[in-house]
Amino acid sequence: MNISLNLKVALMFFGVMLISAVMAVAILVMIFNPIMTTNSENQVLSVVNSIKQMQQQTDLSSNEIRQLLSISPVVIETVGENDRAVETHKYEIRQNSYYIETAGIFPHSTAYMQIEDGYIAISASSRDNNYWVIYFVVMLSFIICVVLGTLITVVITRIVLKPVSALSRAASEVARGNFGVRVEEKGAEEYRGLQRNFNRMAAELSGTETLRGDFISNVSHEFKTPLASIQGFAKLLQNEDLTAEDRAEYTQVIIDETSRLSKLAVNILNLSKLENQTTIANKIRFSLDEQIRKIILMLEPEWSKKNIDMDVALDDIYYFGNEDLMGQIWQNIINNAIKFTPVGGNIRVHLFRTDTNITARISDNGPGISKEVSEKIFEKFYQGDHSRKTEGNGLGLALVKRIVDLCGGKVFVENLFEGGVCFVVELPFVIGDMLN
Repeated sequence: MNISLNLKVALMFFGVMLISAVMAVAILVMIFNPIMTTNSENQVLSVVNSIKQMQQQTDLSSNEIRQLLSISPVVIETVGENDRAVETHKYEIRQNSYYIETAGIFPHSTAYMQIEDGYIAISASSRDNNYWVIYFVVMLSFIICVVLGTLITVVITRIVLKPVSALSRAASEVARGNFGVRVEEKGAEEYRGLQRNFNRMAAELSGTETLRGDFISNVSHEFKTPLASIQGFAKLLQNEDLTAEDRAEYTQVIIDETSRLSKLAVNILNLSKLENQTTIANKIRFSLDEQIRKIILMLEPEWSKKNIDMDVALDDIYYFGNEDLMGQIWQNIINNAIKFTPVGGNIRVHLFRTDTNITARISDNGPGISKEVSEKIFEKFYQGDHSRKTEGNGLGLALVKRIVDLCGGKVFVENLFEGGVCFVVELPFVIGDMLN
């Protein structure tokens, strides 16, 4: 059975109050029981003494004595010789002329004595006993306090837990897909912290949902464009009147678009795989500068075609990491620099180490980028220069960012004072990894 927090708090309060009341009464009984016992015994003893004096000083009969004492706060009854108390304590009665018996949590005393030829029992009336009345009032007060305290706790708890109820309703809205819901940040500091974190979570989920929608939209668009080109040029190839030059041109377009689709699919798979990773596996010790040189040589057809001057200055550095993933970093950044460097331009690739990092700076003298673009350039499918949209799919730099993050480093882009942009990659290192 599910019990609300409000009811749980009320039940807890009820239990605490009930235990406290029982303990309090027990302590009161322990403290006042001896006093009440003495008081009860003195009450009947005073009647016993009065009867003894009357017997000694007057000739009153037992009935007359009982009538005279009927106004006292005691009950006088005639008991037989076979009464349990009389039969058990007959010797004490004969020796002392009376015997007092006291029992009960609320002490109740009864005195047995012989009067003429019979026996009487003198009992203190418990209903008229002041201590019993006090106990009754105390117990009744405790019960009332417990009941009222529980009811007040229910009301107060409902008020105190109102922010939690609001948070629960907001969480239900989020579970139904409404990421725009927010809760008001008010109440105790603990509540405000919880509400603030919930609002932050809802905002993050909203952003993630937006990114997911944008990702699907962008992927669909990136696939649709080359597929449309392939379909269009494939139809043109069905024309039997095409010249050999046109046929070769259309075929090359189809090959290029197919290659573009293949790269897009590979990048999407790689990025998806990396986003689900938290560590990098298959690490080896390799020469980082030699890896960058090989990639520059591999891209030589691209930068030679634009007559780009490559300024390469690489320190001898060994790095412990995943060689394939590191290669994707340099290939994507250098390829990006080649695309945006004008014909006859210059690209500088520098690799060096500092006291804390391995730093690579890859710069070009192409157009600069705005602050808005620099903040989003590492996002998936983001392309700041829409005029060159056909040259990429916006996943290369996102791959770079994810790989660098997994390596525990950082990557950023900055505009150069003399013109152009520079991509900076900083990787942590262990000195032992660089030693030959």
